[in-house]
Amino acid sequence: MRAGVVCAGRGSYGRTELGSLRKLAAGDARAAAVLDVADGLRAAAGRTPVSELDGAERLGAVHLAGDNAAGLIAAGTFMDLATFASNVQVIAVAGNSMGFYTALGASGALDLEESFRLADGMGSFQREGVIGGQVIYPLVDDAWRRDAEAASAVATALHTVRAEGLCADWSIQLGGQCVLAGEDAALKRLLALLPPRKLGTRDYPFQLLGHSAFHTALMEATSARARQAFGALPFKAPRAPLIDGRGVTFAPLSAAPAAIREYTLGHQVVRTYDFTASVRVMLREFAPDALVLPGPGESLGGAVAQVLIAEGWQGLHSREDFLRRQQSAEPIVISMARPEQRVLVSGA
Repeated sequence: MRAGVVCAGRGSYGRTELGSLRKLAAGDARAAAVLDVADGLRAAAGRTPVSELDGAERLGAVHLAGDNAAGLIAAGTFMDLATFASNVQVIAVAGNSMGFYTALGASGALDLEESFRLADGMGSFQREGVIGGQVIYPLVDDAWRRDAEAASAVATALHTVRAEGLCADWSIQLGGQCVLAGEDAALKRLLALLPPRKLGTRDYPFQLLGHSAFHTALMEATSARARQAFGALPFKAPRAPLIDGRGVTFAPLSAAPAAIREYTLGHQVVRTYDFTASVRVMLREFAPDALVLPGPGESLGGAVAQVLIAEGWQGLHSREDFLRRQQSAEPIVISMARPEQRVLVSGA
């Protein structure tokens, strides 16, 4: 199988994922070895081991805090990647937001330990306080086709907020959704200006709890801190093509490690993350047999599907088309959080 790997970011470890890492480790020695490494790195940094967080009786605020959420997500991603069967050829790697840090490890641009240390460390920067926040809003209808009125409403709301002298911007272009970010006053205005919508069972707009204004100019100080803390990491040309949040590909034979470092610690922190573009490039330039979503969770499934639908990939033009394909023997998106799909890439 020629697989495109898409690594998840913040919000992918929730209530249903509690205990999933320890369960995976108990059933696969390769995953257990990765969990041991993650626990060791956390312990060395004076943080609660990932396995202890995962083994809690219930999900709490401690799991959602940036310094712990990042560690749980990175560990889950690398544990899943370690279980790939030998016949799975990773032909390209991308990630969403924080998932770019784990994509570095998945592609080989950083070693696993250094990639985990980066993801975990960047998450820990929120320990001192959240900077601004993020609001999410859909740009598609119930069939997951683009909704021009919704896009116009977002543009109008952003224009109004900026005209009022408040700081707000696109944070993530996330398939059929947009994530907007800004200072607290700007978020309040966006929540008031964006027309209420319901997509599936979810009411929009809503603010993502505990999230800073990632991928905006409000994170300049975080970028500077990242350069100081992680500027010496041994970045290298990746083994598999690595697609960033601009849709730019770092290729194995030509990527400059300095360029990867500069993007990771600079542009990626303070400018819009175009996840949609990264998936589009993966499809158009590498034509994978399937897109594989390592865990924890399957939070990116909808966003990836919405890009596929926008592209008309392999005849997909609606949510119904996508769900029908997913129920076949060869799903186009493989979520490793689902046992029946995990077996397609792990062989177990």
